[in-house]
Amino acid sequence: SALALIVTLTPGPDTLLVAAHGARGGIRAGMAAVGGIVTGVVWYGSLIAFGALSILVAVPAVFLAVKIAGALYLAWLGINMIRGALKPKQEDAKPVDLKQPFAQGFFTNALNPKVALFYLAALPQFASGPDAPAIGVMLLAIHAVFGFVWLSFIAFAASRARTLVWKSTVVRWLEGAVGAFFVGVAGRLALAQ
Repeated sequence: SALALIVTLTPGPDTLLVAAHGARGGIRAGMAAVGGIVTGVVWYGSLIAFGALSILVAVPAVFLAVKIAGALYLAWLGINMIRGALKPKQEDAKPVDLKQPFAQGFFTNALNPKVALFYLAALPQFASGPDAPAIGVMLLAIHAVFGFVWLSFIAFAASRARTLVWKSTVVRWLEGAVGAFFVGVAGRLALAQ
């Protein structure tokens, strides 16, 4: 559980995505992104339970396909965030569409083969023997709970900062910086071996 806590608290695309949605759309948008990210962890849990995740390591073409899809998705997401940051948005009473942050959270996790490789590398060290599937699911559940709590805090903090002190310009700068970070991560992911 200490490893899961360290991985959860390490800033990365998940943290920045939640912060951007929390700052731009408020607590509901931030929590929708959190829901998508946690669903991505459950997705990996399902793949591990059925033994499908090991295909990523065993079949290089599958790993390459997931890696390219993940890099393209992150680049697309980053470019859209940069474009959104370049144009000012008026505050309006229209409710935030929660499907977009949820989907972005899910796909940011589900299309990242580095997350899959982390689970494949970390879980076998802790789960071996006849109880391995149950232990693996338990460790993933612990990681999901840690992620939910931490990212909920990030969503809350970003949404509070938005309402208390941040002006639209600061939120746009944050969104642009997160978009640039995602484009950079996409490039690193595409070049990863």
